[in-house]
Amino acid sequence: MAMTLIEKESPLGKLLCSFEKLLYLSVGLTLIAVTVLAIIQTVGDITKMSLGTMEPTKLAYVLNDVLFTIIILELFSTVITHALSGGFQLKAFLIIGIISSVRRILVYGAQFSTSVHLSSSQFRQGIVELSVDTGVVFILSIALYINRLNTNKKTSK
Repeated sequence: MAMTLIEKESPLGKLLCSFEKLLYLSVGLTLIAVTVLAIIQTVGDITKMSLGTMEPTKLAYVLNDVLFTIIILELFSTVITHALSGGFQLKAFLIIGIISSVRRILVYGAQFSTSVHLSSSQFRQGIVELSVDTGVVFILSIALYINRLNTNKKTSK
């Protein structure tokens, strides 16, 4: 039988578990507040844009804000799941990584489409960054697929 430093049922163990739950609650509430603020900011940005002057850059930044909100919601879901059942949620972090990389690809694409003059070094650097982000999306998508295969194998047994 393995020895632990602090027994979970001891007074100190109970106090630490309660403190951990309180911290998860505060993190969850903070994520909710950030999500609400991000949604308000995004709605404000959308209402400021007139239909006649929608530029690709502005649209990309609005989409960037929406994807940022989804990332925050995924983090919130991860915090809640961990607080309720414990364990590590790999799937959520893979999804967050994919969304983050897609955000960067969209922002770079919008910046390149509106840049009139790019030096060859700026263009090369942009292509490298787009390529890296595309590779990250590809690798994380494969990892997500493998994770789902393993999850399906475990549930079918």
